[in-house]
Amino acid sequence: MLRSKSVLLVVVLAVVVLCNSFVTSVRVLDRLKSRVDLRVVRRNHLRALRELAVNGFTPTFRLQDTVDGNELFQLGGTNNATSTNQIHSEAAEQASEDFAQMEISESDLAEAAVGQERTPIISSIFEQHVIFRFYHGNNLTKTTTLRNTPLLPNTECSVSNKFAIIVHGWHENCYETFWVKDLQRNLDTYRGGCVICMDYSTFSSNGYPYLFRRFDEISSVLLKFVRILQYEGVQFDKLFMFGFSFGGQLVLDVGNQVGFNAIEAIDTCDMAGVGFDQDRFFKGIHFRNAAKNVQCIHTSIDKGTKLMNKCHQDWRMGQCGFRQPASGKPPLGSHGLCPVFYNLAFETNFFAESRPLDCIMLRDPVAEYPSGFKMGYIEHRKE
Repeated sequence: MLRSKSVLLVVVLAVVVLCNSFVTSVRVLDRLKSRVDLRVVRRNHLRALRELAVNGFTPTFRLQDTVDGNELFQLGGTNNATSTNQIHSEAAEQASEDFAQMEISESDLAEAAVGQERTPIISSIFEQHVIFRFYHGNNLTKTTTLRNTPLLPNTECSVSNKFAIIVHGWHENCYETFWVKDLQRNLDTYRGGCVICMDYSTFSSNGYPYLFRRFDEISSVLLKFVRILQYEGVQFDKLFMFGFSFGGQLVLDVGNQVGFNAIEAIDTCDMAGVGFDQDRFFKGIHFRNAAKNVQCIHTSIDKGTKLMNKCHQDWRMGQCGFRQPASGKPPLGSHGLCPVFYNLAFETNFFAESRPLDCIMLRDPVAEYPSGFKMGYIEHRKE
């Protein structure tokens, strides 16, 4: 009798332990599932246009007619030669102190990645307020949005022309930012055809984290724009795109969505790294399918990407691409100097050089290039 009671007690205890284990396992699985939901890879396979429809919704952004010029802050540089590790550590320390307004929180990353819990903003808001400015013969011929199609009438542009699209960075616009106007003139002189500037400055006023969270919507507007141009007869093999900072990420994202090396060429200046470098999907992709040739110029490590090996040509300017000894106050900091260098390269030679001793610890493979190979648009031996 006593033995039977002992056996029964053991069985009861075993059942209790199994039940507790089952409950614990369920809780662990629930937690893992919730974490996985928040870490879904952002914009994988690069979305169809999302229609987040809530009719009559009033957006939270503030419309504005003018935006200050490039107010991006620079990473202070010195003229003293230093090691790669020292450059990197000094840059990181300076960035952590001076650039709090560009910090991206985990919630920002989760929202940009998953698209859940977003404030519903219908795509027509972006299509209505992202502006495209057409230039032909160095003259502004048309200002329009995706709400007014077809796009080409009254632009003086012909489908037989070469086309170029410029996309500015955060806190910039198409009509005041000095390097945008310089590049528009340079492209008109050295390329000809039709030059277009995409202006999304209306959405910059709420700060960089807000702009980062709306990357997909703005990218979708640019993708739809180039698709409409294609529908109207523009050939992708006559399309060149240039983007600086946040704009660099936009043109590369659209190029990857078009894919198949269809676009003639894409050049970027110091593509934004804040928010993007922390994205698991971004870390795993390259941009060599975004166009027949993709040239990326790197000048800073605080605002530009730290992942400097994703393009056909990756140029590390100044001190290993981490910062520029010639940098000054905004807008001519290490980051802001990139489009200045690019414009200068139309008439000034920036020759490729062998890796300096300061950058000997870089893990990037050593590039092979022909004699006299130059950075910028003018070099035609890229492919």
